[in-house]
Amino acid sequence: MNTSLVETLRGEGIFADAWNKEFRILRGAVDPAGCISSAFVEDRLEASLLRWPYFSVLRQGAVPHERAYTTSRDVIGHERPGFPDRAAIHRLMSAGGTLKLNQLSDWHRPTRALVEEFEAAAPVAVASYVFWTPPESRGMLPHRDASHVVAVQLEGRKEWQLYAQEGQVRGDAGLDVDAQEPTHTFVLEPGDVLYLPHGWPHDAIARDGDSFHLTFTLTEPTPDDLLEALATHLLSNDWELAHRFHATTLEERTENVRSALLGSARSLDDDTWADAALTAMREVTG
Repeated sequence: MNTSLVETLRGEGIFADAWNKEFRILRGAVDPAGCISSAFVEDRLEASLLRWPYFSVLRQGAVPHERAYTTSRDVIGHERPGFPDRAAIHRLMSAGGTLKLNQLSDWHRPTRALVEEFEAAAPVAVASYVFWTPPESRGMLPHRDASHVVAVQLEGRKEWQLYAQEGQVRGDAGLDVDAQEPTHTFVLEPGDVLYLPHGWPHDAIARDGDSFHLTFTLTEPTPDDLLEALATHLLSNDWELAHRFHATTLEERTENVRSALLGSARSLDDDTWADAALTAMREVTG
């Protein structure tokens, strides 16, 4: 993967002018020759330690049981399930299924390096995926991600539709998208990069052949993440509150927690609080 991708996004104002305001298409921003390819993935399907759920197959949002596209292999004398069944995966793809690779950064070092660059550039936790979609097919129904999205088209062409009418963009993920009238329609070619702000509904269909693209979801701390970080900070720094609660009545316990939370929220500076939430998110994501 071209390690200048994050710097290119920064130079185009993605982390400043466009961030959470407008979508951007960067034409020819990446050299696909330096990126992960369908040939690389094909090799990993044939012989590797890649196991479910690091891959799945989707068709119009439906996911067959993993037994439909996995098999067992002998690993150092032990039979282990969950490995890719290459022939079964290709049968499903020939019927319109999309091969999705999950958390690519866990096992693909160049993608891991990019994730680290993203996390150095913005206060986000980053997840990475590959979508290999056969012609005139889509893996997912129109949907919203609870994150910002960066998509890198590597092979083939994919037509995207956005549904950014008032009321459609929300903080949570979901399929409750009115997809009757897209606000934007465009095609990504190899080397193009798309940025979508948090919660912009979208879908994508492969055109004129197979499509192969890499997606990063960039998630900022939510109110839930910040509250969880505050509670973790409080309980790890107040032994009496965490371990001597049994010696108090429920009314006293409630008041003690309320007072401690208010005091902790006032004393904890914003950067330390946000960093604690990000650290926890990144440990789960990565």
